[in-house]
Amino acid sequence: MRRQPAAAIGLEPVPAKVEGVRSKAKRLAARGWLAEERPGLFSVPVARAGGS
Repeated sequence: MRRQPAAAIGLEPVPAKVEGVRSKAKRLAARGWLAEERPGLFSVPVARAGGS
């Protein structure tokens, strides 16, 4: 993951902040909130049928 996501949410693009955003994105992907297309590339998953 590059520095753009950290900067996009208003954080300084320093290694500690970038790593924190990467870690949170990985956690959200593991829980199904984000899809990790390939290492470092995250997107919002397509809604599943039958949802509310």
